[in-house]
Amino acid sequence: MKTIGFNLRIFLVVLQLWFFSAIAQEKKFSKEILNHPREHAAEFEKLFNYNEIKEYNPDEQPNSVVLENGYTKSVIKDPWRWKPYDDKIVVTQIDIIFTKYPKNKDFWRTNYYDLLAARIKALLALDSSLNSTNFEWNLVLQTKPQNEPEAKSMFHGIAITYFVEKDFIEEDKDVDETPMQDSAYFAKHELKVKNFIHSQGGAGDSIVFKVFDRHREWKNALVVMDWTGSMYRYGAQAVLWHTLNFKTSGIKDFVFFNDGDDTPDDKKIIGKTGGIYYAQAKNLDRLINTFYLVGKRGKGGDDPENDVEALIKGMNRFEDFDELILIADNNSCMRDFRLITNIDVKVNVIVCGAKYGINPQYVNLAYYTGGTIHTIEEDIDHLSSLVKDDELTIDNVKYKLARDDLFTLKYQNQSLRFKSCDEFTTLVPLTPDPRLAFIVRHGGIDDSTVYKVLDRHPLWQNSVVVMDWSKGMYTNSAQAVLWHKIHRKTSGINYFVFFNDGNKLPKRKKKIGKTGGIYYQKSNNIHRVEKRFDYVIRRGDGGKDNAGNDLEALMSAANKFTKLNTFILIADNRKCVRDMALLKYLNIPIKVILTNVDGPVNPQYINIAYKTGGSLHIINDDIYNYVFTAMAESDQTLMLNGYEYVVNDKGFFEFKDKSIKTPCSKYDSPNILQRWFGW
Repeated sequence: MKTIGFNLRIFLVVLQLWFFSAIAQEKKFSKEILNHPREHAAEFEKLFNYNEIKEYNPDEQPNSVVLENGYTKSVIKDPWRWKPYDDKIVVTQIDIIFTKYPKNKDFWRTNYYDLLAARIKALLALDSSLNSTNFEWNLVLQTKPQNEPEAKSMFHGIAITYFVEKDFIEEDKDVDETPMQDSAYFAKHELKVKNFIHSQGGAGDSIVFKVFDRHREWKNALVVMDWTGSMYRYGAQAVLWHTLNFKTSGIKDFVFFNDGDDTPDDKKIIGKTGGIYYAQAKNLDRLINTFYLVGKRGKGGDDPENDVEALIKGMNRFEDFDELILIADNNSCMRDFRLITNIDVKVNVIVCGAKYGINPQYVNLAYYTGGTIHTIEEDIDHLSSLVKDDELTIDNVKYKLARDDLFTLKYQNQSLRFKSCDEFTTLVPLTPDPRLAFIVRHGGIDDSTVYKVLDRHPLWQNSVVVMDWSKGMYTNSAQAVLWHKIHRKTSGINYFVFFNDGNKLPKRKKKIGKTGGIYYQKSNNIHRVEKRFDYVIRRGDGGKDNAGNDLEALMSAANKFTKLNTFILIADNRKCVRDMALLKYLNIPIKVILTNVDGPVNPQYINIAYKTGGSLHIINDDIYNYVFTAMAESDQTLMLNGYEYVVNDKGFFEFKDKSIKTPCSKYDSPNILQRWFGW
């Protein structure tokens, strides 16, 4: 039995090697077509992209070797120009150049199909490795000639466009193509991408193009694309859309992955499979050439792929992004699904090939990261809010929450299609989640108010968190980010706003409403949020002043995020609000999370919650506006944290015990000097 098992393994390895060899050597033209082109005319023509130009100039073809045939001729006159194709170069296209004279090819002196086949045979006799599907074959017809003498005077031949692989990889740097960006520049790249898509059998459904067209608000975006054989035409749609909308496109960078180059399947290690390549969106030449490099390096192999590894490596390579978009093959599993525990970014998943239901792995990727799902007709976001009785319905397909709080297809007849993905679908991480190292570096959590309050209120959605980011508040405010990170699939936090009370402005220069030191950060990318922690600290730590510009920060956030409806302030009870004069201009409800409450609650924060129609939240209590309103209207005493508060003749809460003095009262009714200079 051991011998049989050993022989079977040898057979499978040989079969696998033969399979990959067959893929790598897939030929563009069969002998039957080249030897009998007229009989296979329709099939023959489908192997080419058809492009018309006025006139072809062989001297203006960068990165190309141009071989001449001559009018109606097939013999290559200058074969010495081409050195045989090898692993050191990557061919991106081959153009066969004719003249379109007579306009009807049926009247050509030499039969069109015979001449085309003869020219290809001559080229393949020069280098048989060019008989490949790894690049486009284009028929280029010149339309300028009006008679035969004019046609004879024009160039006829073959152009091979390529780049040197070593030069391409080593030249991985920022290249400014701005001076070249004119109509011809974009037309050239548009044609190139369209030819590529046509050579892959056409766009099929246009899901990727349509999704990007629906989401022009996606800015500073990182696009990660499955670049295995069946997915070329989908990923290329993203590049085509970007090319056509270059001036307004929000795509900043691309990541291509081919599941390990041509690594044997049994050698693919989770998190270390490789076959991941990067390209800047602003450099179209390099971006499009990356197609061919990645395809030449590998076409995929087995069904499962390394989507999550590509997402993580893309995030690490291009840290400065706001949107993370995955163009995914719905018919393939994610071998490295468990790595999603290491993703701190909302993932927008465009699922390709999902006509009969979405692979639960991609539903879980979006659900777990707080991301979105996009099909050709629909955008599904806030997945957690769509779950009813542990069930989720997308495109009339039902998913149910099962083990590990992960979705599976509810009905068995539908789930069989994706059954092979089950073995990879686990949230057990390869490495432990470090949570927020920033909090550890700054002494850990002493006051857990922020985390506990957010945990009590998971239904706060469509929100912006405005955080006091001055000395003494770092670990308190950072808990909002920690909570968001741990609860990504349900968190409603869209933005974080940091304020440090004017960067490093001297106290005398801090003007009400013009203090500054306010910074915004989208919540999608936790890694980028964490980088913002230290950036804001470097800009200023609040200084020695015991007052802050809380209301300026809130008003700034309200003006910037007009479509958000939940505004949360994380405040320090030990500090004063210098700009209380702005309270009358703040017309949105503020949910005040008050930290460092060891004794009485600072009346300023009670009044911010009361006057804006908001609420006040301390570590073990939530006080809503109806309580403040009832106390104020009935002249009753508000009891809070063991202290009594009453409404004064100006309509603001203050301590009932007049012997309790607070340094913050001087900011409640500022005179002209306080209003302008903060004195």
